[in-house]
Amino acid sequence: MRHLVIAFSMLCVVSFAASDAQANLKKEYCANQTYYTEAGENDGSRYPHLHCDASFLTYSSGSNHYNFVVGDKLQPGIAGNACFTAAEQDAPNLKAKVAEVCSDFGKSCYGC
Repeated sequence: MRHLVIAFSMLCVVSFAASDAQANLKKEYCANQTYYTEAGENDGSRYPHLHCDASFLTYSSGSNHYNFVVGDKLQPGIAGNACFTAAEQDAPNLKAKVAEVCSDFGKSCYGC
């Protein structure tokens, strides 16, 4: 019985940590802002920017949107496309932010 209680407790801790990581996307990568521009401002009308929420991260270049994190899943190919676009738009800070997300997820995103 004791082992069952320990196993259940560990499962709860792991579940809490996973939900906590997902809930912190906006806080962790976007200074707890809904929008994060090249200069770090919270301005959704200025492009390019990251659109940030608890359950997604999107690089918005103006007309194109790259949803590179959805829930707890990183889309490395889409993140790479976001990095290429950020480089084209002279947005090195946003490119570095996308690369940081890739690194934190333990993935290599071509173009970052």
